[in-house]
Amino acid sequence: MELETVALEFLMLADRAEVLNGKLYVMGGGYDRRTIDNMDVPLTLSMVVGVLVPWNLTNQPHTIRLTLQTEDGTTVGQQVQGQLTVGRSAQAISGQMFRVMTVVNVTTPLPRLGAYRVIATLDNGDSKAATFYAVSSETPAKQAG
Repeated sequence: MELETVALEFLMLADRAEVLNGKLYVMGGGYDRRTIDNMDVPLTLSMVVGVLVPWNLTNQPHTIRLTLQTEDGTTVGQQVQGQLTVGRSAQAISGQMFRVMTVVNVTTPLPRLGAYRVIATLDNGDSKAATFYAVSSETPAKQAG
């Protein structure tokens, strides 16, 4: 696969994740629903991003932004922005693309139950989104009937 531009390969949500020596370690990953026991306790989540960088775009900075939003588009907490620069190792094969994975761990209060979306955006406009639903741990009362 030949890649002409930097691309977001994946975005995943997890309870906890980290990248060590180019490998991703995930606990509780890939969910679309988080049970909330107490709205007064901030939510902790890991935002996992995989980026593909082509050979010709190594050794230069690329900006990525991560935003957590409510279903109506209101930003929750602060947007996270950072830069990644990929070099070429001595073992690199001419023309290869490089996968870079990063994890951003955040702890933030949620304003209410409902749908939330994490959006990852590169400086070239490429983006991915992951949606999750914050749901109550309480069992709804039975309806009379």
